[in-house]
Amino acid sequence: MPAWRGVRPTPIESGLGAVLLCLSVLEMLFSDEQPAPNVISVIAAVVPPVLVAFSRTAPEAVIGVAIVVSVLDSLEASPSGTFGAGVAVMVLVFALGAWSRQPWPWLVAAVVATTMQDLRTVNFNLSDTVLDWVFIGFVFLMGRMVHRRTAQTDELNNRLQLAELDREARTHEAVSRERTRIARELHDIVAHAVSLMVVQAGTARPHAERLDRELADVLGTIERSGREALNELRRLLHVLRSDDEPDLQPVPDLSRLGELVDGVRRAGLEVHASFDVPRGVPPGVALCAYRAVQEGLTNSVRYGNASPIDVAVCGNDGALSVKVQDHGGTVAGEAIGAGTGLVGLRERVLLCGGQMEAGAVGPGYLLRVTLPLSDPPAMVDGTA
Repeated sequence: MPAWRGVRPTPIESGLGAVLLCLSVLEMLFSDEQPAPNVISVIAAVVPPVLVAFSRTAPEAVIGVAIVVSVLDSLEASPSGTFGAGVAVMVLVFALGAWSRQPWPWLVAAVVATTMQDLRTVNFNLSDTVLDWVFIGFVFLMGRMVHRRTAQTDELNNRLQLAELDREARTHEAVSRERTRIARELHDIVAHAVSLMVVQAGTARPHAERLDRELADVLGTIERSGREALNELRRLLHVLRSDDEPDLQPVPDLSRLGELVDGVRRAGLEVHASFDVPRGVPPGVALCAYRAVQEGLTNSVRYGNASPIDVAVCGNDGALSVKVQDHGGTVAGEAIGAGTGLVGLRERVLLCGGQMEAGAVGPGYLLRVTLPLSDPPAMVDGTA
């Protein structure tokens, strides 16, 4: 796209230019101090105010045109500009300082043109010329201050955008990493259940053959399907671990919560723990509850300012409730909320059909997770 297509008047500058144009024309037509209008004087009175409308989008171009007009006006036998045109020139100098990337050559040219115009006046006074230089320099420096502030604001906005993109990328990476971890752990749980099903079907099949041939065929089908499922699970786990070191740690469960609490206590923190876990908690729910306690304790140790920590895991009304709360102040809550650990934990909770809340409560930070003990509703096309 040609550069000139971006040159357009802006609302504020257009309004200011219209006011200055009216003042300049009225002074040229009705002031007793102005000579009889001619072509050059009309151009010198009209063009600078009109250029003000384009000063933001094309500061170098408009100051260039204003310099040419000033040089033409200085060729008159007795140049005499209007007040409106003079103010318009100062606005153009300000716009040059504020919006131009290479303003210095144009500033020098503007000072030279103004000096030439002063030298051609009938009542030339050096003090008037010096005063013009001072005005031009002051207005230009004001424009440069605006330019610097605008550049700082743009840089800050760019940094904020980059930080937001980086945060989104980190969040996406954390979600992907946690989903992979969940898949690995669920593999062990599902593989154990399927293995048990295959063994039981294989054990029962010889007995069923003596009693009911049809039942024996069904058990054989169950055994073969189970073995095929185990093979598929092993291939899936190989893919998930292809780029990482093998995970030889056993899948944690609620029976190991005491180890978590003892580890925090050995670090010198005070932990008040209350565990009332019902029997028969599904393995996936137990694993999610364990990870919730682990994440809550990790955040409290890291951000809780060594304050006491309350941990409670209990089952009631068909749900398992996990609560981890510290008393370390609201700053800790802000720091925890910016991390990615809670993002992965939320993925686990949603997978189990549960609910999670995390945030500042009173002087500390609270992590609460509620997990249903029954099977979560089946997902169809991403919806329950």
